Amino acid sequence: MMRKSVLKLTLVIFLFGSLLGQTPKLPQFKIIPRKAWGWKPPTFTLKPQKIKRITIHHSGIYFKKDEDPIKYLRHLQEWSRSEKHWMDIPYHYMIDLNGNIYEARELKYPGDTNTTYNPRGHALICVMGNYEIQKPIQRQLEALAWLSAKLALKYHVPLDSIKGHKDYAETQCPGKNLYRYLQDGSLKKLIKEYEILDQQKMKQNKVKSIRLKK
Repeated sequence: MMRKSVLKLTLVIFLFGSLLGQTPKLPQFKIIPRKAWGWKPPTFTLKPQKIKRITIHHSGIYFKKDEDPIKYLRHLQEWSRSEKHWMDIPYHYMIDLNGNIYEARELKYPGDTNTTYNPRGHALICVMGNYEIQKPIQRQLEALAWLSAKLALKYHVPLDSIKGHKDYAETQCPGKNLYRYLQDGSLKKLIKEYEILDQQKMKQNKVKSIRLKK
């Protein structure tokens, strides 16, 4: 309940700031590139996809606070190829316990799944951990909303096409403690706020660029 209240409080702060005439700030996150964590190119590829949906997953494995996300990513890539015979990590982006975002499989290729749905056309975001047991922290939720907003704007994905894995298949993924933020609409509201702020920032940068050219 406390974490849900914190997410709702974030939305209230955005709205209150707007009413006062203040400009709410878009949080800053860096997407850690594949090369930075030791990603290895695939030995084969798949037919490219066109992004139409954003789908949220969890890794389903309890992730300890002192666990190394880089080591985990390398292990997951190796396991995905040697055991599952997939081209790469099944997800396109992964978020660790501190809200750091990592590039995984190249977005132009569809992901993979152990379940029955077809992930072609889906941008797959995985939050490291088991959220049937663990609870996401505010920074993770903000990173998830920020990344979803970026992808939604770039690929013109509507809010109603941002869902959880369990909305497409018989699974608990992304875990009840993460899925609840999709279920109650608070995550999508935050995504929408970030989209608005990102669009405003792009417009401001465009105006600055025009002024500099004059």
